[in-house]
Amino acid sequence: MKRILYAFLMLAALQSNAQEEIAFNNASWQATLDQATKENKLVFLDCYTSWCGPCKWMEKNVFNVPEVYQYYNQHFINTKQDMEKGEGVDLRKQYNVQSFPTYLFINGKGEVVHRTGSRMSVEEFLEEARMAGDPERNMSSLSARYNAGERGIPFLINYYLAVHKSDRRAASKIGEEISEKFPENELNSSLGWKAIKNIAESGKDRLGKYYLANQAQFASYANQAERDALADRLISSMLYPMIYAGDAKGFYAGLDHFKKSPQPERQRQAVMLEAEFFFQENKLNEYIKLTDKAMKGVLKNDGEKLSFLARRLNGKRDADAKTSAFLPQAYKLAKRAVEVNPEEYSIQSTFGWVCLSMKKKEEGLVAARKARALADAETSKIQKLAQALVDDLEKL
Repeated sequence: MKRILYAFLMLAALQSNAQEEIAFNNASWQATLDQATKENKLVFLDCYTSWCGPCKWMEKNVFNVPEVYQYYNQHFINTKQDMEKGEGVDLRKQYNVQSFPTYLFINGKGEVVHRTGSRMSVEEFLEEARMAGDPERNMSSLSARYNAGERGIPFLINYYLAVHKSDRRAASKIGEEISEKFPENELNSSLGWKAIKNIAESGKDRLGKYYLANQAQFASYANQAERDALADRLISSMLYPMIYAGDAKGFYAGLDHFKKSPQPERQRQAVMLEAEFFFQENKLNEYIKLTDKAMKGVLKNDGEKLSFLARRLNGKRDADAKTSAFLPQAYKLAKRAVEVNPEEYSIQSTFGWVCLSMKKKEEGLVAARKARALADAETSKIQKLAQALVDDLEKL
């Protein structure tokens, strides 16, 4: 009797857990459309593949968040299709799905009402759902109004937000229209903040330049953290072109924004930017001095950034003379990253690849085998890459 009761409780627990995510049906595509028509709801179609990393990330970090699955389960008929199998192959052609994940919101007639995609935060994913269900903001209705000639600024901003994740070319065109047409004397407003936050790309474009020169004006529309994040993004976007152009004067003038800040995150960004500058300028000694200090200071416990720096230095496996000179430092950075975060696939993998480049077989195999074990929780594509690393190290 106890065994029966235990089995019943386990089944109930499994059913409860199964409901704590977006509830995707297993019906045929036509049956799904019929259900949408009957219930007067949109279909939410998750277009994925077995090897798509962002697809897996969304499943693990967004689809299972209560506010997400409760909203989607209440408002949509949810279904998912592997775009390389079964009905997914034809649906991929029918709806011109080119990247993964793509998320489609479709009415009972099979017409796309809203389209989006890529890896998103919980709030971004919820906002896409709200837009899809709002005739004033979904992509289909806004496209019709745009094609009919509507060009008001509030409308254009909504249209930009509806398409910027799914059609970058259209979004770029709309963004240019907004930037050109927005009256400067009206930028100091909640609508101006909305436009600048979403459309400004660099401190050199019209909206970005205005924001950096007038940051204090926007205190009424956004908190300090939001305003700081925008300033950091705009200034970083200006500095990278200077790095690759070799503009040391301009680069260091802009770097002060990060380097002289008391904020730890800005100090970390200063290291990342200056490290890239030294790498591009082939200044090995300066690079070593900077990153050695960072490993003992602002990046001491930041495994992700340390690993990123190592990957950047390791570059291609057939490294040229310039890249090879930086490999010993890549090894130090990658090794520290593993010490900080040994349970992260990409960090173990990076250390393995650096060891392969330096022909450090034993250390490399330890990292590669660990990466291969961690890859079991990742996509099939990553699992193949992890196994390839093990195989290459074993051949040394």
